[in-house]
Amino acid sequence: MRNLVNRSLVVAALTAAMAGQAVLADEQPPSDRAGGDMFMDAVFVRPMGLIAIVGGAAAFVVALPFTVFSGSVGTSADQLVKKPIDYTFRRPLGQVQEQEDVKYSR
Repeated sequence: MRNLVNRSLVVAALTAAMAGQAVLADEQPPSDRAGGDMFMDAVFVRPMGLIAIVGGAAAFVVALPFTVFSGSVGTSADQLVKKPIDYTFRRPLGQVQEQEDVKYSR
């Protein structure tokens, strides 16, 4: 019983942290907090991007038999693999808000 309570608390804490991050991602921080944005990006957002890359690659492999028959392999690869890679490695440090039209420099 105690183990179940501990696991529930951990899941609740992680969920709250992720929900808070999603809310903060929509806000535009003042330019004087650029150092803090860079720190948060380097310590929290980039590692989460690595997790998204691994999860997206796994989802791509699982979905591959279905996307081959539907002809959407390229779209699936872009959304599940390429987009997280671009967001994690090609985005300037501290820019946590994703911009649709911006192509990150290589």
